[in-house]
Amino acid sequence: LVYDFLMRHVDYRAWAQYLERVFDRSNKDVVRILDISCGTGTLLMHLSLLGYRCAGFDYSKPMVRIAGLKSRSRKKMKPLFWAADMQNFSVKKKYDAILCTYDSINYCLNSERFDCVMDSVASALTTGGLFIFDVSTLKNSMDYFQDYYDRDGTDEFEYIRQSYFTRKTRTQVNEFYLCRRSEPDKWYHEFHKQRIYALSEIRNIIPARLFNVLAAYEGFSLREGSEKSDRVHFVLVKK
Repeated sequence: LVYDFLMRHVDYRAWAQYLERVFDRSNKDVVRILDISCGTGTLLMHLSLLGYRCAGFDYSKPMVRIAGLKSRSRKKMKPLFWAADMQNFSVKKKYDAILCTYDSINYCLNSERFDCVMDSVASALTTGGLFIFDVSTLKNSMDYFQDYYDRDGTDEFEYIRQSYFTRKTRTQVNEFYLCRRSEPDKWYHEFHKQRIYALSEIRNIIPARLFNVLAAYEGFSLREGSEKSDRVHFVLVKK
């Protein structure tokens, strides 16, 4: 519930439509989609409404439980959800497209972790399948999250968010302090750490043995992304 409240500004319907444009631009017939950082499943719900057969997993079991509840409320085209780690996963059936959205790939704090994701993704994709992930850029951290504070809530909970960016290590930290209104003296702490890569670094660590880089689009457009972009969507094709 807290996550969906925090993400209420995200237009997931538009994001799903954008991904469909990317699929079309890539000349790939996409039927089966896997989201390896699905959160509470909202993006996959919108993609399933567009007719795709969707599944997703997330490292957070509580988020997956909420995603499952959303899916069960649907009468048809129900996405399947489970808990797993994107750095080490396997699937029985291969997918036409795999997604890792909302800068989830930035949680790979070094190239070794990035490589693990790439290996797992490649094994789960059909030949010629697409891997689409987006990264948050240095500009985004410097402009919006170098020293950020937010406090908000609902009738059910309250949260405090503090964000800071360390340029020397290119580390973005987001800390959350959460409490239920029913337990005002009991606060929970979440610590989120991301690595903000240069786009050139991303290109260099994408394994050429597994993928070709088809495009790197500026967030939610089909224009070429750059360090002046806040978000860049990479589109890879499995060899």
